[in-house]
Amino acid sequence: MTDVRPLQVKELSKQFARKRGLGSVQAISNISFDVNQGEIVGFIGHNGAGKTTTIKCILGLLKPSEGNISLWGSLPAAPLARKRIGYIPENPDYDDSFNPMEYLNMFASMRGLSGIDSDWMKLLRRVGLAGWESTGIRQFSKGMRQRMSLAIALQSEPDLLIMDEPTGGLDPIARKEFRELILEENKRGASVLLSSHILSDVETICSKAIILSRGRLMAEGSMDDLLGEEHLFRITVISRKTGREVEETIPETDLQSRIDSMRKDNLTIVKVERALKSLEEVFMAATGGVKQ
Repeated sequence: MTDVRPLQVKELSKQFARKRGLGSVQAISNISFDVNQGEIVGFIGHNGAGKTTTIKCILGLLKPSEGNISLWGSLPAAPLARKRIGYIPENPDYDDSFNPMEYLNMFASMRGLSGIDSDWMKLLRRVGLAGWESTGIRQFSKGMRQRMSLAIALQSEPDLLIMDEPTGGLDPIARKEFRELILEENKRGASVLLSSHILSDVETICSKAIILSRGRLMAEGSMDDLLGEEHLFRITVISRKTGREVEETIPETDLQSRIDSMRKDNLTIVKVERALKSLEEVFMAATGGVKQ
C-alpha cells in the first residue's frame, strides 16, 4: 500500500567534516518524525539545534549521513515530489535587479506553470505586495523579501509548505497576516512544516510540535498532549466574598469529589478545564533551558 504521508523522517543523522581533517561535527543525531496530511507542525529549537540542516535534507539540498526521508513515498530529489513542495528560506537570496513580476514569471516557466500576469498580480495582492510588482527587489526590506518568498512558495499551490523562520523581521501585523495565510493554505489542503523561534506563532496555529536541541529530538506530540498538565484540572468558580472569578487547580483523581463539594456549598462553577502550560514552558523543560 502506497504511503500517502507528505513527510516521513526516519533515524536521520547528518555529519559535517571539519576543516583540515579535524574530525566531524554531528549536526543531527538519529531523529525521526512525520508530517501527516492536513497537519501544521511546529519545528522548534535554539539556533544551531539542527532545524535548517534537517530542512535542507528534506529538500534534497543535503545528503543525509544516515537515515531515510520520504515525501509521499518518494525520495526528496524526485521531480514529482519537488513539484508538490513550496519552500520559504530563512534568508532568501534574490538577484536585486529583478522585480517581483519578473521573478514570478521566471519561476512559472521553470515549474511549467500556466499562469499569466493577472494570476501573479492576484498572488502579489494576497501576500501584501500589490503596487510593488515592478519595483526592483533591491528596494525591498527583509519583511518584503519574506513576502516575496511566500508568493513564490504559493505559486504552484503546493501540497506541502516548508517554512524556515518565515516571520523573521516582520512586525506583529505582518506576522498575523502570515499566520492567516498559513491557515488558509492548510484549509485548502496543504500540510505545513513551520520552523520558528516565535513560540506564540507555533502555539497559535500548529496542531503538533517537534522540539530539537543540539541535533537531537527532545519532545514531539500534539499541542494538547504537550501543553496539558498531566492529570491536572482547573476549576473556575465565583467567589462569595468578592463576586469575582477564582481558579483552583486540582489532580484529576480529586476532580469529581471537589465539584461535588463546591455544589454542596452552593458555589457557582463557571468552567472546568484541563490545566495548560505554555509552549515556552514545554520548550524550556525539554531543552533544559540551555542555549546551544
